[in-house]
Amino acid sequence: MDWSAFITAISGLVVMFIGISVYFSKLIKNKVPKTPVGLFLALFVGVVSGVVSLYLAIPNSFLAVLPVAIPTSLSLFLGLFFLFVFSHKKTPIGNIQVKVGDKVLPFNTTTAQGTEFSEKHLLGKRTFLKFYRGSWCPYCSRELKMFEEMKAEFNKYNVQVVALSGDNTEQASNHIKRDSLSHTLLADPSLNVIKKYGVEHQKSLGAESDNIMSIFGLPFPKPYQFKFKSMSIPTSILIDEKGIIKWIDQSEDYRLRANYQRVMQALANSFPA
Repeated sequence: MDWSAFITAISGLVVMFIGISVYFSKLIKNKVPKTPVGLFLALFVGVVSGVVSLYLAIPNSFLAVLPVAIPTSLSLFLGLFFLFVFSHKKTPIGNIQVKVGDKVLPFNTTTAQGTEFSEKHLLGKRTFLKFYRGSWCPYCSRELKMFEEMKAEFNKYNVQVVALSGDNTEQASNHIKRDSLSHTLLADPSLNVIKKYGVEHQKSLGAESDNIMSIFGLPFPKPYQFKFKSMSIPTSILIDEKGIIKWIDQSEDYRLRANYQRVMQALANSFPA
């Protein structure tokens, strides 16, 4: 075996895993960079190291190339996979059917527990309505967990969190159990509410919320589970007790969400003491 080729391949793979780990650690802290330079650099190093190691090993026998080919294949797959996923990060905002000052649009759907839910359930309560992509999405999962961590702050302003996605009731119910959420999760598998509010992202790269693996404590679909489908654009709508919309926030990039400070500022501006 050509040890120089093997060490080059393994070193590149290690650098790639470190870059991925650092990126996910930032996601867990809700500090996802707009341009993940460190991750892209790590992916680049991994891919280049893999190609170089193959070049060094090819002149040798098949048995000498095989140990190098395994880590190289993994490096090439991970590098191309992440680049492919990130190439579909943009969301088509601009078609939302409500604006600040409007009253919430009427809708009917069901909760994760299977009970009926409509806009009438929002009246008399201040509501943070969140349209999210699904429980399979690590960015959405972390954002909803952040809202859970902010429960005391939401309670200070008497605001309930209601989150809606294209998941069905079983998937939404499993989401609540998995992430220990106290929010009201709404199931909209036909995307009726999502389409009515104009927050549909057609042919977005995503997955179904079943049999999802976990990476660093976050949900992440297996590579073969990804497919193009319609889902909601990450959208936050702050509503007062009369059903009037006070604040709207949409993500042009599905990876980037409003952080703690931005949400608290929206609460303070919408419901001044």
